[in-house]
Amino acid sequence: MTKVLQKTALYNAYKQAGARCIEFAGYERPAWFSSMKEEHLAVRENAGVFDISHMGIFHVWGAGSDAFMQKLSTNSVSKALNSKMIYSMFLNESGMILDDVMFGKFNDIWHLIVNGSNKDKIANWMQAQKPADVEIKQKNSTHSLIAVQGQNAADILDNLLDSPVSEIGRFNIASTQFNSVDVLACRTGYTGEDGFELMIAHSEVETLFNTLIENEVTPCGLAARDTLRIEFGLPLYGQELSEQIHPLMTRYKWVVKFDEDFIGKQALLKLKEHDHLQAVGLELAEPLIARPNYKIIQGGYVSSGTLSPITGKSVALAFVPKNLAIIGSEVEVEIRKKSVAAKVVKVPFL
Repeated sequence: MTKVLQKTALYNAYKQAGARCIEFAGYERPAWFSSMKEEHLAVRENAGVFDISHMGIFHVWGAGSDAFMQKLSTNSVSKALNSKMIYSMFLNESGMILDDVMFGKFNDIWHLIVNGSNKDKIANWMQAQKPADVEIKQKNSTHSLIAVQGQNAADILDNLLDSPVSEIGRFNIASTQFNSVDVLACRTGYTGEDGFELMIAHSEVETLFNTLIENEVTPCGLAARDTLRIEFGLPLYGQELSEQIHPLMTRYKWVVKFDEDFIGKQALLKLKEHDHLQAVGLELAEPLIARPNYKIIQGGYVSSGTLSPITGKSVALAFVPKNLAIIGSEVEVEIRKKSVAAKVVKVPFL
């Protein structure tokens, strides 16, 4: 039986813009419009727009919502009470990562963004944990999410939206409008560049998408999104994060605030005492791509890899034994039965 893929409200706009689509997180999504390299460079040098409507969008509110969000979150929710977005993780009882998330409180409502591949899992997890005085609503049926990223993103959006987004602080939330339709703007992103994630009603998102393209913003697909995030060492769920990985293995240990109470805390305290692999960045000596799950001969494995369109070098995110998780350590990656020299380097790679 042929698998039926979901489509976002921008699907027709993709096709009109010449997108090459693939399956991702149960959706038919654009891999690229022109080419990965062209789209990657557009974000680094000007601005690009990504449809990220496959991601889970949730609103959480009610008298007990602050305490509920803290129960789920490794990071302190007190940082996100005043129109701020924070990065955090939700863990299972074993201390392993259910998802990495972004959330913040705006107008007494918690705005939560989760990974597309995990939105059903997280929806069910929240429903199982929530008290009676908390309400949860998923917004994907009515709203789209797009990311406008790049050094010129703020200037371009200032000319298109009803109020200037350049005045929004980094990791802040604010409301504006496009064609008199409400837009929730978060100054966040997944590319290493300045930019914004915009939530807007399905009815208006295609007009906004096309207007951005008319204003020299490049439509971008999943291929460029992946190379951009790898260059800056940003994790992808299912590769750098999973239910077989706990936060202390990652480069994001800082999201764990042990002075807060959260699901998985006790298990994580015990895991602190054990040896575990550590996330690092690698630079390879040869221009060969290190794919996910390629073996590191000294121990560990590659989680993501690419040829950087900016530097031309082969770089990878990987997990290695703790004694090798030191800048300058040398390892070998097994690529198609060939041993390729690599060294541990600082991340971001740029």
